[in-house]
Amino acid sequence: MEVAPRDLGRAVHGGGIWAFVHPIGAFYELASILGFLLLLKGSLDFTVAVASKEFNDLWWMGLVVGILEILLAFWASQQFFAPRAALILLWVGFGAMFRGFTEEMNIPPLPMVLA
Repeated sequence: MEVAPRDLGRAVHGGGIWAFVHPIGAFYELASILGFLLLLKGSLDFTVAVASKEFNDLWWMGLVVGILEILLAFWASQQFFAPRAALILLWVGFGAMFRGFTEEMNIPPLPMVLA
């Protein structure tokens, strides 16, 4: 059982050294992983919004967030370096905004909370 954490630690250290030696390649891979994660999260948000349409009045907000995340995923997956750099720099703001919309959508109405 002690082999797996040790090997994982070595792999993470090796990846860190590689990223330090080759920062452009690491940046490119980070943008690729971010695009893939955006596609997964956008698809999930889209699906949850459509599934919760009957009992959630703000289902459309989740739908819009899901569509925007999918569009950002395709933007991140293009081959040009400058848009990828801009996406990583802007992702913190987009992520906070989308997280706020998603959390606002999941808040129950006030009368249900007080009852």
